[in-house]
Amino acid sequence: MERPHLKLPPWAKSLSARLLVLTVGFVMLAEIFVFAPSVARYRVDWLKAHLDSGYLAALALEATPDQMIPDDLEKELLSNAGIEAVILRRDDRKLLLQRDDMPAKVDYDVDLTHSSILMAVYEGLSTLTQSDDRMLRVMGMPSMAPDFEIEILVHEHGLAKDMRDFGWRVMGLSLMISFFTAGLVYFALNRLLVRPMRTLTSDMIRFRENPQDSGSVIVPDNRDDEIGIARHELANMQHDLQAMLNQRRRLAALGTAATKISHDLRNALATSMLMTEKLAQSADQEVRAVVPRLLSSMERAVYISEQTLSFAREAPPALDIARFTLIELIEEVRDQVLLQNGDDSLLGPDAPNTAREPCKAKIHIDLPIELMVEADYDQLFRAFSNLIRNPLDAGATEVTVRTSSGNGADPSNVPAGLAEILIIDNGPGLPEKAIKNLFVPFAATGRKGGTGLGLAIARELILAHKGDLRLSATGPDGAVFCVTLPVMA
Repeated sequence: MERPHLKLPPWAKSLSARLLVLTVGFVMLAEIFVFAPSVARYRVDWLKAHLDSGYLAALALEATPDQMIPDDLEKELLSNAGIEAVILRRDDRKLLLQRDDMPAKVDYDVDLTHSSILMAVYEGLSTLTQSDDRMLRVMGMPSMAPDFEIEILVHEHGLAKDMRDFGWRVMGLSLMISFFTAGLVYFALNRLLVRPMRTLTSDMIRFRENPQDSGSVIVPDNRDDEIGIARHELANMQHDLQAMLNQRRRLAALGTAATKISHDLRNALATSMLMTEKLAQSADQEVRAVVPRLLSSMERAVYISEQTLSFAREAPPALDIARFTLIELIEEVRDQVLLQNGDDSLLGPDAPNTAREPCKAKIHIDLPIELMVEADYDQLFRAFSNLIRNPLDAGATEVTVRTSSGNGADPSNVPAGLAEILIIDNGPGLPEKAIKNLFVPFAATGRKGGTGLGLAIARELILAHKGDLRLSATGPDGAVFCVTLPVMA
């Protein structure tokens, strides 16, 4: 199934647009945390400034001999100070300066001598959102006379208006700073990250469209950061992938040719085997003596041809499920393997004198009788046949098939519903090259003349039964393969 070719997204949905929006949003979020303390500080400064103005107005009253001033001057002083009344306490004296129309009710007290940051922020936000014109009584000490306590009465609507004007100025400045900072961050990140990523993505799309074109391979640049390393590694990966694709293409062509050759060779060998069997009836004793070896060589050639054809033409096998005990399967595999390897004890008393020499190998079976599986008999027969025949062909004289515990009981580390069957031989073990390519077709052959398909086919068949095949151990004393299969309780 061919997948659709992807394209780079438009700018509105691109990484660049998201980066710009996120940068502006984060900077504005930071400005919010700056805005609230700034407004709170402006409110405190505004109130202290009016405290100082009230103190100056009270000094004018104190400078008169009888501490009395005309009403017009008193109103003018309070109006210029922007307050409604001022009370100055000095030692045991108290000076009062107020308007005639001053309201008697005080709505809220503000003590600037005991103010915390959190309280200042809270009261600042409260003033900004206040719709009523409250009368505030502000208590504190003027900056020019910190030893005196002073109280003023002031309308909150003037403070709220000045704070809103200040807030709008701060907001406008914050927006300018946000967009300016976001622009700088955006262009920097866009040049360092986004543009290289878009270029890298375009190169990947171009390579996907035609992976066999050498011109579609990414050309690494001189960057030594993560982007540069990614381009270098991706270029190396594309070179390796192209080499693998070229090898697979050659192998596919070779496999097609080998399939045709193997098919014709098998037919020719079958005819030759029929003719060779007639040579066994020859009156010439020397001719009869070479017939067994000739037949054995031809059967081996037919087996290799069938293995090659089977692997080349088969998809994952379709399973014909049946219930049977595993021991009966392995016993039949043993009989056939020994027969094909020349054990004339299985041929019966009427076997001709031209039969092969007896097979000296021994196949021991130590499986519990009640070990039952639900599987495809022929496919498992084929898999275990490959696993048992391979060590005999490599020079082993004994092969043992048993469960992993040796007495039929599953070991404690095997999950319930599974059984581990070990195929143990006393052969020369697997060479290092075969271990590295154990289940790779045409590569993991451990003997001269092998195809390297036996283990690959066996593992494919066992995996089709939801099992597994692995090499447990190997060495000069032999090899151990472990087959894991689902079993019936």
